[in-house]
Amino acid sequence: MIKAGVLLKPLILPALLASVLTASPAFAQMLLPGALQTGPDSAGKPLNSSGADSGGGPAKLRPITQRPPGEETVIGRDLSRNGSEGLITFQRAPEKTLEVTGLSMSGEEIAHPGEPCRIDVVAGAPIDAKPMGRPRGLLRYDVEIEACRFSLEVLDGAVLVAREPRTCDFVAADCRVDPTGLWGPSGKSIDAAQIKQMERARGFAETTMRSNFRALLSSAGKDKVAIKRIAGEQAGFSSEREVTCRNYSGEDVHGFCALHLTQGRALNLQAEFEANAKDRGDAKPTKAALKKKQQP
Repeated sequence: MIKAGVLLKPLILPALLASVLTASPAFAQMLLPGALQTGPDSAGKPLNSSGADSGGGPAKLRPITQRPPGEETVIGRDLSRNGSEGLITFQRAPEKTLEVTGLSMSGEEIAHPGEPCRIDVVAGAPIDAKPMGRPRGLLRYDVEIEACRFSLEVLDGAVLVAREPRTCDFVAADCRVDPTGLWGPSGKSIDAAQIKQMERARGFAETTMRSNFRALLSSAGKDKVAIKRIAGEQAGFSSEREVTCRNYSGEDVHGFCALHLTQGRALNLQAEFEANAKDRGDAKPTKAALKKKQQP
């Protein structure tokens, strides 16, 4: 129960790509020195501005591959929206997926906008989180709650919640809530040692994202429609990151939100590159596939 497709003109496309490859001032100030430099390719060779390797030959850009975070990074942790609002907790289900064991959401009264309210979702058993695979490289789950169905993607020690429309109306409780955004640890709980770790991780996350973006963009070849879409989505991410993170508690001190969204975006780009490579038939075969092919 619940308690209360147009082609870019020649001069427009370079400008759009340049804007994507330039960090926004709000985020750039949190990066380590050199974080915005061109990253290495998958073989570890530095790339020059023309996309060739240091030996002068053409380089086939590939993403920096990483393993996505697992459910274990959020199990048993208290996660709050923007590091300050509400609470969501998880446990591992018998099927080795996720279950929601607790959920509280803050909002405002429907009849009196601006007046705060809170919804505590209480159930006789944990709420199932339906696994939806990794459509964007990150584990995704659908959470079915009366009047407020939403999806979430698992980051490292946080979840990114999405819903359309954003708000949920709990009419009986006269409460409207917005569950979307990053749910992570309390901003006040992040200590100096963790901040230093995140500072070290920030540069690598940004470089990885940019390398993966370049690899995906390069894989589009001369398809101007695909190039426009990829560049537009990357530019859009920078804006979305700023909007999502500006209200995270203590973000200007620790940068938790920006770091984890950047890590997630790098995995999104990696997943799209790999999916496109598979569709083209040029993906590298797995060891299991090679062994099967060698069998008589």
